[in-house]
Amino acid sequence: MRTCSFFLSVALGCAGLGSSSSRAASTADFYMVDVGHGNAVFVVSPSGETMLIDTGDRNATGRLVTFMQQVGIKQIDYLTLSHFEPDHMGAAVPLSEKVPVKAFVDHGDSVFYHRDLEWWKQRRGPWFRPDMNTRYDEDFDVYLRARQKTRHIVVKPGDQVPMKGLETLVVSAAGKVLTSPLKGAGAPNPACASVDRRADDDAEDGQSVGLLISYGKFRFINLGDLTWNTANSLFCPNNLLGTVDAYVVTHHAQSTTSKYGDYYFGLACCSVGEVHGLRPRVALLTMGASGHREGTPVAMKVVKGSPGLEDLWQTEKIIGGGEAGNNGPDDLIANIGGQSQRVEYIKVSANQDGSFTVTNSRNGFTKKYAARK
Repeated sequence: MRTCSFFLSVALGCAGLGSSSSRAASTADFYMVDVGHGNAVFVVSPSGETMLIDTGDRNATGRLVTFMQQVGIKQIDYLTLSHFEPDHMGAAVPLSEKVPVKAFVDHGDSVFYHRDLEWWKQRRGPWFRPDMNTRYDEDFDVYLRARQKTRHIVVKPGDQVPMKGLETLVVSAAGKVLTSPLKGAGAPNPACASVDRRADDDAEDGQSVGLLISYGKFRFINLGDLTWNTANSLFCPNNLLGTVDAYVVTHHAQSTTSKYGDYYFGLACCSVGEVHGLRPRVALLTMGASGHREGTPVAMKVVKGSPGLEDLWQTEKIIGGGEAGNNGPDDLIANIGGQSQRVEYIKVSANQDGSFTVTNSRNGFTKKYAARK
């Protein structure tokens, strides 16, 4: 159904598209912002506190400021970086220079920091560049200076980010994951029978801070770019987390083959153990239109074929890379191409009973999801 036309939403701020100050105080709101290939997810608690999970790259700074102006977000209480890759942290420092950031949340120090060129060659293969070590060190130095100016929270699995009105549980961080099942979880996961073990990842993707955010019966999960073995340890052989309502597709649905060696094969995401274990009702994909140049559609197909999945919502329509041709319906995609003066996004508004709505800012298309029985 459509709640209102795009033009009316701009003029009047229709429900689901207006400022956070005008939203119903009883909802928790999650915004997947179109920043291209990177991740940027705003979480607004019913208390009014705001978390930004990742920022996209440096070029996303202006888009994030514009988005905040569009929806009426005045400050970021917790700027949480899942890990220290440019497409997740690049805009963190320049954004903090333009809007108030009350605290930085991360897994500690970057495992990239002060690595020599041989280490980089082994982990970047054909994508290796001789300036990688200095470039990443310089970026992290800038971030270190920024986080020293305000509150800094280092999290580990089992911690809570103290957002009022939400339970924001850290399920992974710094290469570690929860080892005990959450209440009601822990059953054997039959989907794990077909899940292999691959090469371990000791770079930043595998360090990702994963968050399970609950509002009453509603559950939302974002695992950053968590890679194959580390992610699967949450779901195989037993599912330690249980099911969720909304799932930010891990690692932008990156699926790699063994073409470039065992290490890259292990950087893939979204095994059937993970996706079938979570059994999301909606999947939320943040991926740029160009997709992954050396990617495959395997992860996309696993997500779309997940039991219980009702819809796949996307920030951008994928027209390139190995994932092209696996999009959901256009009504469920925030950016289908062309130019817009607005910053588009997908918004999830959750109720404590587990029901929720999802809205596409581009066209005002809204779908309601009743609470699970």
